[in-house]
Amino acid sequence: MVNEGCLSNEDFLSKVSEFFKNENEQVVHLTAKRLVTHDPVEGNAEFDSVGNPLYDVSRKAQSIEVEKCSNEVYPILIRMWYGKRKCSTIVKTETLDKFWQDYSSVVKGSMKGLIKKKKKKTKASGIKSKKERK
Repeated sequence: MVNEGCLSNEDFLSKVSEFFKNENEQVVHLTAKRLVTHDPVEGNAEFDSVGNPLYDVSRKAQSIEVEKCSNEVYPILIRMWYGKRKCSTIVKTETLDKFWQDYSSVVKGSMKGLIKKKKKKTKASGIKSKKERK
């Protein structure tokens, strides 16, 4: 297994296009998630959904009232792999907008199969047009 480790943002973007060159051979996987460092001694409120239910992101989406929440800013971990090759990068919140624009343009430019499909005309649309003619 070839693990290229955690790269800088610029190196990671150059690897994205390299990984997609071999996309015909294998499937390329991309993931993004919030990076929370786990403290095994004191524990994290983010991982304790029983003791601190308001820190749980899934519950926040369902509840209307937010009493106590974390104001901590988290970096984003972006991973990419195909076959046995993998690499990742950590994006700080200050550089997230610029990275996201560069990342999306590289990914969209590298994917050759992203072609708009022509819509087929359905029978319902043919019937409506006949009624409109009368």
